[in-house]
Amino acid sequence: MKVGYRKLGLALGAAAVLALSPVRAEAQAGAYSPMFWSFEGGVGMVLPMGDLADAAESGPAFSAAASYFLQPRLALRAEGGLDMLGTKGAVDPNFQIFHLTGGIEYHLVDPLGNTTVALDAGLGASTLNTDAFLLRDHPSPGRHTVGLVNGSYFSANAGIKVGFNFARHAESGVPMVTLFAQADIRMIMADADETHVYAALNNLSGFDTMMEIPFSVGLRVNFP
Repeated sequence: MKVGYRKLGLALGAAAVLALSPVRAEAQAGAYSPMFWSFEGGVGMVLPMGDLADAAESGPAFSAAASYFLQPRLALRAEGGLDMLGTKGAVDPNFQIFHLTGGIEYHLVDPLGNTTVALDAGLGASTLNTDAFLLRDHPSPGRHTVGLVNGSYFSANAGIKVGFNFARHAESGVPMVTLFAQADIRMIMADADETHVYAALNNLSGFDTMMEIPFSVGLRVNFP
């Protein structure tokens, strides 16, 4: 039985080596190893769209991400973000949306070139959080009700990044720094019953689909 397992292990090992050989050869031809990481941070502005735009105003947005390259142009990507929206009503509670997503990143041009053009897409969760606020005359005249939005929901995002690469690594030729601009679209599957108190600040009903378009600029650091 041990001999059988040993033969099976050797066979699987040989198959793995053969399967990874093209990836390794492509990586060597591309002048960098598959063990290639990128870390980035961005700052910009987020625009609420759709039903959310009727209740919320644009505000600052912050993001951070890490990418691990499986192939010269394809990477796994993990991203976190914070959007800070304003309210159009007389009452203006702080409204933050925290994002955490995982997905892929694909470069349309060679990452070793002078420019970066990449697409990314991911799935994850977004957490809504507001300050507590008072709703007048609700649910009955002369009374005040405290409103609060706080919940996590499924979300999806996609984006495009354009950048300029410089400060190359002496041995591998990998660009060490990228200055970039990025535009994304985010969809959050919220719950109308839980967002109605926020929408009520503008005499609106709750929304169960939230869409945002963040624009950002940032710095990306690459490690060969």
